[in-house]
Amino acid sequence: MRKMVAARRIAALTILLGAPGIASAGAEIRSYRSEYSVAALGIPIGVTSFETTITPQSYKLSGTLRARGLVALFQPTSGNLTATGRIGPGRVEARAFRLDYVSGSDKQHTEIGFSGGAVTRTVNAPEVKKRSGWIEVAASHLKDTLDPISAMLVPATSWRDVCNRTIRVFDGAMRADMKLSFLRVVPFSAKGYKGDAITCRARFVPVSGYPEGKKEVTWMRDKGVIDIAFAPIEGTSLFAPVKAKITTQIGLFTIYATRFETVAE
Repeated sequence: MRKMVAARRIAALTILLGAPGIASAGAEIRSYRSEYSVAALGIPIGVTSFETTITPQSYKLSGTLRARGLVALFQPTSGNLTATGRIGPGRVEARAFRLDYVSGSDKQHTEIGFSGGAVTRTVNAPEVKKRSGWIEVAASHLKDTLDPISAMLVPATSWRDVCNRTIRVFDGAMRADMKLSFLRVVPFSAKGYKGDAITCRARFVPVSGYPEGKKEVTWMRDKGVIDIAFAPIEGTSLFAPVKAKITTQIGLFTIYATRFETVAE
């Protein structure tokens, strides 16, 4: 049961990796559609889908998550999210993020507001439970920060630049850094895309918003392995995730794009 609970939580977090690419400034409004399959220990546990609308200066993304297989049988799980923001030269700036998540009788609602790249408002219902040894999120931690979806929209002038960065992420409770480094370039194909994808090794560095010494967080920091593959968006200098492998304390989780395409311009 403990493994199944952890699997549901990680399945919900896979929406962080499912953001489709965005258009460059000066382009017409574009729409994208992407779908991802999620597996734990080789067993399918969830699917995610996204629809994104882009203008030259902004983006809006809507996504859904639902459990499948044994997870859906024992604990029906689903989620909806929206993320909006601005597009600038070499920069994505979040504006608002909302997540509604239901797993059995448990419900979670999270809203995050941004201004000038900094978090200005956070709502969690129920509120975050702060246990003994809690590391508070300082105001300085919330500057130059992105929500989990916006953080996966990567502007880069070259393939290697995709992995040459540290992404500052806030999910409404925890602030963490994802330090990316180049790993390899591999072929990848899905409905709407066939070509190469660049794989980055992502090192998880917790900053605040969690109890000091929490075993799961410490294990991911010291032993966890996260590989994320990004594919380029044709005609732009932007990359977006198409595949991820996450080695956790309970085993390997994988996220794989089955669809990654432009549907309208």
